[in-house]
Parts: sequence; C-alpha cells; structure tokens
Amino acid sequence: MGLNKIIGQKTLVSQLKKFLSDGKLGHAYAFSGPEGMGKRTVALEFAHDILCPFGKSDGCGCVSCRTFAEGTNPDFYEVITDKSSIGVDLIRALQEHVSNRPAYGYKKVYFIDGADMMTVQAQNCLLKTLEEPPEYAVIILSAVNYDALLPTIRSRTVNFRLEPYSEGEIRRIIMPLAPKNANELDFYINFSRGIPGKAVRMLEESSFRELRHLIIGLLQKPTDFSQTEKVRKILTDNKGDFPEAIGIIMSVYRDCLMVLTGMENRLINSDKKDIIKGIASACSKRKLMDRLSALENMQRNFRYNINYQLGIDILLLEIQEV
Repeated sequence: MGLNKIIGQKTLVSQLKKFLSDGKLGHAYAFSGPEGMGKRTVALEFAHDILCPFGKSDGCGCVSCRTFAEGTNPDFYEVITDKSSIGVDLIRALQEHVSNRPAYGYKKVYFIDGADMMTVQAQNCLLKTLEEPPEYAVIILSAVNYDALLPTIRSRTVNFRLEPYSEGEIRRIIMPLAPKNANELDFYINFSRGIPGKAVRMLEESSFRELRHLIIGLLQKPTDFSQTEKVRKILTDNKGDFPEAIGIIMSVYRDCLMVLTGMENRLINSDKKDIIKGIASACSKRKLMDRLSALENMQRNFRYNINYQLGIDILLLEIQEV
C-alpha cells in the first residue's frame, strides 16, 4: 500500500510524497532512529511507491506493485546478511546489480537495512556508486547510529530521523495485539516511550511479562530470597533482559514519586496502581530520587560493558535498599 499505509511520521511521509509528486527524487536516502522505530517499514513503503510506474501503489494492480508485494520484484534489491557486519562483497554484489536497467518501471531501489553495520571497506565501496549513480538508481539506508557512517557517505545522503510516536499512534499500531485489560495496554504504550517496535515486542514476548511480574513482586517484598533468585536466574540466562529490568524498576520508582506528589493519574504502571501505592508508602521521595539516579548511572555503565554478573548483584542490592 506504500506510504499511505504508514501510521504516524506525518511530516516525514509528507516530505517523501512531495519528492515523488514533484519528480524531485534523489539518489540516496537514510532513515535513522532507535531500534523499533519503524525505519524498515518506512523504507519499504517508500520503495514500493518509488517503483510503481503509475505513482499509485496504494491499490495499484500493476506488475511492479504485484511483484513487490510478493517479494519478487527484480527492480528491488536488499542487502541481506546473517553476520554481525555488512562486508564489502555484499556491496560489490549490489554494484553488479546496479549495472542492469529497470525491468518494469523507471527506477530501481537498493535497500541496506542496518547500514551502520557496514565495514569501512564496504562503505568506501558503496561510495563509488553514490558518487556516480545511474539515473534510475535510488539507494535507501536504515541505521540506528547514523553517525557511524563515514562523513563521505553522510554528505551524499538525505537523512531523516524518525520521531517518537504519539500515544494515539502507538495505540493504533498495537491494537491488533492489545490485551483485554485497558490499563495493561496503557502500560505498554507508556513504557514504550514512543517506540512502537518496543511495545509490540513486549506484547508478543511472554518473557517480558514474566520479568515484570517478578520484579514488581520483588519490589513489594525486597527481602524475599526466593523472588530475588528467580530474578537473578532470568537475568543471568538472558543478558538482553538487563536493560528492560532497569527500565521496569525505574518506571515503578518514578510511579512511586507520582503517588507521593499526588499525581496518581500519571502512572506508567497504571494497571498496578494499588501495588505502586503500597510500595510508595514504604519509601521517601529522597530515597526514590537517589535510587533513580543510581539506576541511571547503571544504565550508562551497562553500555560500556561493566562486569555483567556484578551488574546483576548491584541491581538486586538497589532493590533491597529502597
């Protein structure tokens, strides 16, 4: 359905549509932002619209649109790898494909998802195509860390950083997955902080719900050894859950502050209101603010690869000290 399918990102979508309608399409675009922002979705729908020779991919039945929807359009090329980086050989393969003219329409689109994973050699190789692209070629990049790309790549690319989605937009996106409990849905929307992919992942993965349940239970009874060891085991077995665990704890402490300042209508964990009020009753504002500050430091340290097991121990101690 092309760009008309996109929920949110209204300014960005409007700009992209204008490029197409005015016939002022450039040769290289990038979509950047945190993981889960929908960069890939926007890139693919943009590619869909670019490739439609009639400029109406929304409901269009042309061969280009049909084959794009089926994943067989020869004018669309995606760089795909199962490795942790995108090597120069993959970019050379892209360049070979660029030399062939479009099969169906007037354009060919080349998509590099996770372009910030390209090696320096791969980026320098891509630069040759960016410097002298055929008139029919459009290269689209997506990147979490756009600044990781070489300055020579960035100077030849129009970058669009995706903005956080509103609560209403995220609600529309995740509604097909929504739980029956409206307050629980509000939690996922608030906790996602404007990142729809995060909300979707939390709803789809039972492991997140279990982690949240255990952490909130531990915050209720911080001296419960059995509960402590359950949380320790989950975090030990799943390193990727550590940032989420910090986020859950911080959301509870933040909600406790809201309760203590008379703003119960602004809770992130609104589905756990009674529990939050119980935890808040045993805390002081100063203690909560100190713990939030400590957790923010822990978040920063985690990005710089602190000893993971030590990080778990410190996190559990922080819970017990409130």
